[in-house]
Amino acid sequence: MHHTATARDKTTFVAVDRYHRDKWWFKSSLGFYIGYQYFIDAAGIVTQGRVDADVGAHTIGYNDKSLGICLAGNFDVEYPSSVQVVALTRLLKNKSSQYGIPPEKIMPHRAFANKNCYGKNLADDWARHLIASPNNVPALSEISALALSPNGTRKQELLALLEKALQITKQMA
Repeated sequence: MHHTATARDKTTFVAVDRYHRDKWWFKSSLGFYIGYQYFIDAAGIVTQGRVDADVGAHTIGYNDKSLGICLAGNFDVEYPSSVQVVALTRLLKNKSSQYGIPPEKIMPHRAFANKNCYGKNLADDWARHLIASPNNVPALSEISALALSPNGTRKQELLALLEKALQITKQMA
């Protein structure tokens, strides 16, 4: 797990891809230079920069046996947007299920290098806790992101999540 260490709302996939192109000419099979398999911008849009089987360029010694996921933002001074958290949660759940990755294997870059990445505002276990919720109760972050969506455009999705959370809560009582 990585952050760009740049302003969350101003960092784009294209800018990071260009930065990596200028650093090296290590192109993915998708035609991008970005070192991560997945990039999540401030709007929660997930862009794939490398297929999962491509060797990444994100963590020395682990590029050929891990997936690199990067969120736009400097989480030393800010936090991921709620829609970034929703997108990351969905991506982590999907990839964990697809490859049998246990939550404890989801780690920040700083666990492998002398860096702050993914930012001092986020605990080392922050990302793994996104997928470790009991009984798949919808995360508060997911519900709040839908509630804050512009013009209530995702109202039906929000209502469905709230209903699911209520049903699970009743079952647990």
